[in-house]
Amino acid sequence: MDLVMKLTQTLILFTVLAIAAATAAGQSVNPARLKINGAVGLDSSYAQIVKSLGKPVKETKAVHEECAGGREKTVRYAGLELGLMDAASKDGKTFELVSFNVSSAKYTVSGIKVGDTEAMVRTKFGKKFTIDKDAAKGETYWTYEMSDRDGPGQTTVTFKNSKVIEISSSLMMC
Repeated sequence: MDLVMKLTQTLILFTVLAIAAATAAGQSVNPARLKINGAVGLDSSYAQIVKSLGKPVKETKAVHEECAGGREKTVRYAGLELGLMDAASKDGKTFELVSFNVSSAKYTVSGIKVGDTEAMVRTKFGKKFTIDKDAAKGETYWTYEMSDRDGPGQTTVTFKNSKVIEISSSLMMC
């Protein structure tokens, strides 16, 4: 009986540890792999964006940009601005998402939205970030760096009164 009891306790302990490890691993999102409303992320094509989010409210005309040698344009929805470029795409012609700025609770970014608390962001995005403050505006900025392998780039979450007011992310193109 003692052997069966010890084996059962050991099995229970391993199960609890495995669940805890899986939960801890699931709490931190890679800043290069964030998804807006679970569908649109950096490197999404213009067609994927329109399919997921619908027709934009406003769209700028594509203009030449010097950094990567292609064209760029901005697509806007209420509370969401998307920056797209074609130079980084495989064919050099397909506009792909290289930056976004979310300022409306209508959009979630990998489980976080405008109005969420610092604790919620820390739980979802992790604790590895740098902090900057703008005392005049009363804002705090948490910046999550992307690795060179994944980006390079960064994601910044802006807080006012300990609540999210903006989430932005961008790949470094130059």
